[in-house]
Amino acid sequence: MDYYNLAIKRESTRSFKKKPALEKQLKELQDYFLECRKLVQDIRVSIELLGPETHSILSGCAGYHNFMIEAPHYILVSSPKEDYYLENAGYIGEDLVIKLTELELESCWITIGDSAEVKKRLSLPEDMEPCALIAFGNATIMLPSSRLDIKSISDVSIKKRTGFVAPKLSVDHAVYTKNWGESAEISSLPLNNSLYQAFISACCAPSYLNLQSYRFILDGDMILLVTLPDELTTPDDTRLNAGITMLHFAGTMENHHLSETGWTLGAPEGKYDLPEGARIDGYYSTR
Repeated sequence: MDYYNLAIKRESTRSFKKKPALEKQLKELQDYFLECRKLVQDIRVSIELLGPETHSILSGCAGYHNFMIEAPHYILVSSPKEDYYLENAGYIGEDLVIKLTELELESCWITIGDSAEVKKRLSLPEDMEPCALIAFGNATIMLPSSRLDIKSISDVSIKKRTGFVAPKLSVDHAVYTKNWGESAEISSLPLNNSLYQAFISACCAPSYLNLQSYRFILDGDMILLVTLPDELTTPDDTRLNAGITMLHFAGTMENHHLSETGWTLGAPEGKYDLPEGARIDGYYSTR
């Protein structure tokens, strides 16, 4: 897949037509379940295609501000609780979102508010945890300058977009040198440079409330993903966000050339002067 252009094209929507996707689209998607990218190969994962009844089944325990988004289809990624299982689920889930974008289908990540209740209502096996939930289908037609704003089941409105609704990081503000806060000036590279495109793709990655509370450190041939403290994002969603961002970077980077190691989870050896509460989630070798 062309991860770079699909990452730029991909958008989240919260308003779907009731009409289901075409059978050929669903077939291609389900075939891709077996070959989608994984961050940690050894973690057991289940990927399921769920129907429109999921909206009512999970009402009150999943959704945007606890309001379940209605869609004709959903994808559920489940996994046992192991080290990095949420980062892995975020990586897998976003790879499926990129595939949906290629199939000309729109999607939306759904927040799992009460994982124990979701597990109970979906009758998941005892050793499996619901990690990632994604709604998808064909979006309803909305004006390009508008967005669906959902506060509760009785408070749904369409608001005009402003430049502050879904801020996206510029690459020069997202990528630092080893000196924290000092821009690596990635934009000085040619636009067709693989590293530049990988960072652009990563800066297009979705995150909870579009807060994008992450930065990168460029240290020679190593790229570090740093998560910043954020009072609004739960620890689970923070780890999902990290996996999503890693997928965007690696997918685009490896469209040009493969890395021998790709992402290594955790922090590398060496000291980095990070802000209080910041954490290195992983590092990527370009060798």
